Amino acid sequence: MRGLFLFLVYSAMLVLGFNASFIFVMAYVWVDIFTPQHIAFSIISSVPVSLILGLCVFIAFFRLPKDPFVKARGITWVTLMFGIWMTLTLIWAELPGPALGKWDWAFKSVMFSILVPFFLRSRVHIEAMLWTIVISGIAHCIPFGIKVLLSGGGYGKPLGLIMGNSGYGEGSTLALISICLIPMCLYLFKHQTLLPNARLARLMLGGFIALALLTSIGTYARTGLVSIGVLGLLLIMRSKNKLTYLVLVGIAGGIIALIASDAWVGRMGTIGDDSEGSAMGRVAVWMWTLDYVLSHPMGGSFEVYRINETKLVLGDGSVLTVMGKAFHSIYFEVLGETGFPGIAMYLSIMLMARNGFARVVRRHADGEHAWLTDAARYLLFTIYVFMAGGAFIGIGFQSFFYYLAALSVALVNFSDRVYKR
Repeated sequence: MRGLFLFLVYSAMLVLGFNASFIFVMAYVWVDIFTPQHIAFSIISSVPVSLILGLCVFIAFFRLPKDPFVKARGITWVTLMFGIWMTLTLIWAELPGPALGKWDWAFKSVMFSILVPFFLRSRVHIEAMLWTIVISGIAHCIPFGIKVLLSGGGYGKPLGLIMGNSGYGEGSTLALISICLIPMCLYLFKHQTLLPNARLARLMLGGFIALALLTSIGTYARTGLVSIGVLGLLLIMRSKNKLTYLVLVGIAGGIIALIASDAWVGRMGTIGDDSEGSAMGRVAVWMWTLDYVLSHPMGGSFEVYRINETKLVLGDGSVLTVMGKAFHSIYFEVLGETGFPGIAMYLSIMLMARNGFARVVRRHADGEHAWLTDAARYLLFTIYVFMAGGAFIGIGFQSFFYYLAALSVALVNFSDRVYKR
């Protein structure tokens, strides 16, 4: 039944896309984040869902009507260059087979984001994109959050929709993304227009926020604590209603204190411990990466971490040996795999996305377009959380970040439309 239901949802979105092409984009984002093909047991699991939708989006792109305010920005061209550079690194890949395997999905993540802003031409389109990201992401948090309430969670436990230790099934990734969804939920709580029952929508979004917080805590991932801390500070320092958010952050802290077990507290206490093997293993890999790119400035292409081998003396005097350990950082991942040119382009995309959101906030600070200002402000919070939490997990090529970059272009395009009207 699960496979049949998801197949019907997929088919409905596919049909609707022929009447409104931006729905093709929403469907692709849903498939990419929710991954119905990995959750269902039949029918849709055997259908090339991403390929079909990708082709639909590509064809629809060339049929979009001209609009002087919908155009490529600097970030668009840098993203295109980044995709090309990623492909070129395959020429000198240390591990050609594994590199090609990762490039296959990483290239799609990067390049698809270039097309997204051309479909987001109105407030409805932008809000639909946010709803799609939130619902698709929260779907992973619903079972996880409920199980945390029942069992208390735990590190490495498969409590979400995906049982494997990859994508949104990987604890640290889910811990970060769940917190990244909270600012989007807060924006929709204040300004959503697509759901007719505003009270029910707010109740649902409040539940989403609680589930996202429970999920991040329940993974026992230290990345989650960092992300929660950064978001809490941003809400208090950068929001107009500081007192409200101070109370909410205090309540969230109380919830954490109530449900956090001794095991959770003990694991969080290892942050900064220079004798803890897992954390210091990451440091060892980062040091190896720096040494590697100094002699291979163009990087080693995808999956190059598999060749790392290094030793590190811990604070207690013992020697930690690391072999084939993943980067555990978006910055070192991109640096090691695409070299100095790649990290320069990646950081440029990140900076331009951040500046795009900030530009919209400044431009419409007078309150005339409150929804647009808040959309940019909350997405600015999201990218800050991603920048901080991403320093400790290797998701530099996963699609979530590139959707944020695409949304920054869409908001700047729409801002130009209303500003120059």
